[in-house]
Amino acid sequence: MKNVPYFLTTLIIGVLIFSCSSGSNNRKTEQELYTQAQDFSEKGDFQSAIKAYQEILKLYPQSSRSYKAQFLIAFVYSENLKDKEKAKENYQILLVKYPNCDLTDDAKYMLKTMENDSLPTIPDDSLSSTD
Repeated sequence: MKNVPYFLTTLIIGVLIFSCSSGSNNRKTEQELYTQAQDFSEKGDFQSAIKAYQEILKLYPQSSRSYKAQFLIAFVYSENLKDKEKAKENYQILLVKYPNCDLTDDAKYMLKTMENDSLPTIPDDSLSSTD
Protein backbone atom coordinates (compact mmCIF):
# COMPACT_ATOMS: atom_id res chain seq x y z
CA MET A 1 0.00 0.00 0.00
CA LYS A 2 2.90 2.35 0.64
CA ASN A 3 3.89 2.13 -3.03
CA VAL A 4 0.46 3.23 -4.35
CA PRO A 5 0.97 6.97 -3.72
CA TYR A 6 4.46 6.77 -5.22
CA PHE A 7 3.12 4.92 -8.26
CA LEU A 8 0.26 7.41 -8.74
CA THR A 9 2.59 10.38 -8.41
CA THR A 10 5.00 8.89 -10.95
CA LEU A 11 2.13 8.09 -13.31
CA ILE A 12 0.70 11.63 -13.09
CA ILE A 13 4.10 13.23 -13.68
CA GLY A 14 4.70 10.93 -16.65
CA VAL A 15 1.34 11.78 -18.21
CA LEU A 16 1.95 15.51 -17.73
CA ILE A 17 5.40 15.34 -19.29
CA PHE A 18 4.13 13.30 -22.22
CA SER A 19 1.14 15.56 -22.88
CA CYS A 20 3.22 18.72 -22.73
CA SER A 21 5.95 17.42 -25.00
CA SER A 22 3.64 15.82 -27.56
CA GLY A 23 1.64 19.03 -27.98
CA SER A 24 4.66 21.10 -28.91
CA ASN A 25 5.87 18.55 -31.47
CA ASN A 26 2.56 18.66 -33.31
CA ARG A 27 2.63 22.41 -33.88
CA LYS A 28 2.96 23.12 -37.58
CA THR A 29 5.29 25.74 -38.90
CA GLU A 30 3.91 28.79 -40.60
CA GLN A 31 5.08 27.48 -43.97
CA GLU A 32 3.44 24.11 -43.36
CA LEU A 33 0.16 25.86 -42.62
CA TYR A 34 0.43 27.98 -45.79
CA THR A 35 1.10 24.84 -47.83
CA GLN A 36 -1.80 23.06 -46.17
CA ALA A 37 -4.13 25.99 -46.89
CA GLN A 38 -3.07 26.04 -50.54
CA ASP A 39 -3.64 22.30 -50.81
CA PHE A 40 -7.13 22.67 -49.35
CA SER A 41 -7.91 25.45 -51.80
CA GLU A 42 -6.68 23.42 -54.75
CA LYS A 43 -8.95 20.57 -53.66
CA GLY A 44 -11.92 22.91 -53.30
CA ASP A 45 -12.06 22.59 -49.51
CA PHE A 46 -12.27 26.32 -48.91
CA GLN A 47 -13.52 26.19 -45.32
CA SER A 48 -10.47 24.13 -44.34
CA ALA A 49 -8.23 26.56 -46.21
CA ILE A 50 -9.69 29.44 -44.20
CA LYS A 51 -9.16 27.50 -40.97
CA ALA A 52 -5.50 26.93 -41.88
CA TYR A 53 -5.02 30.65 -42.59
CA GLN A 54 -6.75 31.48 -39.30
CA GLU A 55 -4.39 29.08 -37.54
CA ILE A 56 -1.47 31.07 -38.96
CA LEU A 57 -2.93 34.24 -37.49
CA LYS A 58 -3.47 32.51 -34.15
CA LEU A 59 -0.07 30.83 -33.86
CA TYR A 60 2.07 33.42 -35.63
CA PRO A 61 0.40 36.80 -35.03
CA GLN A 62 3.70 38.69 -35.08
CA SER A 63 4.94 37.10 -38.28
CA SER A 64 5.98 39.41 -41.08
CA ARG A 65 3.67 37.37 -43.34
CA SER A 66 0.55 37.26 -41.16
CA TYR A 67 -1.10 39.97 -43.26
CA LYS A 68 -0.98 37.61 -46.25
CA ALA A 69 -3.01 35.04 -44.34
CA GLN A 70 -5.56 37.76 -43.52
CA PHE A 71 -5.75 38.79 -47.17
CA LEU A 72 -6.12 35.20 -48.33
CA ILE A 73 -8.98 34.59 -45.90
CA ALA A 74 -10.82 37.53 -47.43
CA PHE A 75 -9.92 36.43 -50.95
CA VAL A 76 -11.25 32.89 -50.43
CA TYR A 77 -14.50 34.29 -49.05
CA SER A 78 -14.78 36.65 -51.98
CA GLU A 79 -13.69 34.58 -54.93
CA ASN A 80 -14.37 30.99 -53.92
CA LEU A 81 -17.23 31.09 -51.44
CA LYS A 82 -18.91 34.21 -52.87
CA ASP A 83 -19.58 35.46 -49.35
CA LYS A 84 -19.19 39.20 -49.85
CA GLU A 85 -19.98 40.14 -46.27
CA LYS A 86 -17.29 37.87 -44.80
CA ALA A 87 -14.88 39.01 -47.50
CA LYS A 88 -15.52 42.69 -46.75
CA GLU A 89 -15.14 42.06 -43.03
CA ASN A 90 -11.78 40.35 -43.54
CA TYR A 91 -10.46 42.95 -46.00
CA GLN A 92 -11.39 45.62 -43.45
CA ILE A 93 -9.49 43.72 -40.76
CA LEU A 94 -6.45 43.74 -43.02
CA LEU A 95 -6.74 47.49 -43.57
CA VAL A 96 -7.01 48.16 -39.83
CA LYS A 97 -4.39 45.71 -38.56
CA TYR A 98 -1.89 46.06 -41.39
CA PRO A 99 -2.44 49.54 -42.89
CA ASN A 100 1.05 49.76 -44.41
CA CYS A 101 1.43 46.27 -45.85
CA ASP A 102 2.00 45.65 -49.54
CA LEU A 103 -1.53 44.23 -49.96
CA THR A 104 -3.37 47.32 -48.71
CA ASP A 105 -4.02 48.63 -52.22
CA ASP A 106 -5.18 45.19 -53.32
CA ALA A 107 -7.62 44.99 -50.41
CA LYS A 108 -8.99 48.44 -51.24
CA TYR A 109 -9.36 47.41 -54.88
CA MET A 110 -11.23 44.24 -53.90
CA LEU A 111 -13.55 46.21 -51.61
CA LYS A 112 -14.29 48.70 -54.39
CA THR A 113 -14.91 45.84 -56.83
CA MET A 114 -17.37 44.24 -54.44
CA GLU A 115 -19.18 47.54 -53.91
CA ASN A 116 -19.69 47.94 -57.65
CA ASP A 117 -20.37 44.24 -58.13
CA SER A 118 -18.02 44.43 -61.10
CA LEU A 119 -14.54 45.52 -62.01
CA PRO A 120 -13.91 49.24 -61.67
CA THR A 121 -13.96 51.06 -64.97
CA ILE A 122 -10.82 52.59 -66.38
CA PRO A 123 -11.28 56.03 -67.95
CA ASP A 124 -10.85 56.00 -71.76
CA ASP A 125 -8.23 58.73 -71.72
CA SER A 126 -5.89 56.58 -69.61
CA LEU A 127 -5.88 53.95 -72.37
CA SER A 128 -4.92 56.26 -75.21
CA SER A 129 -1.26 56.55 -76.03
CA THR A 130 0.58 59.81 -76.30
CA ASP A 131 2.83 60.21 -79.33
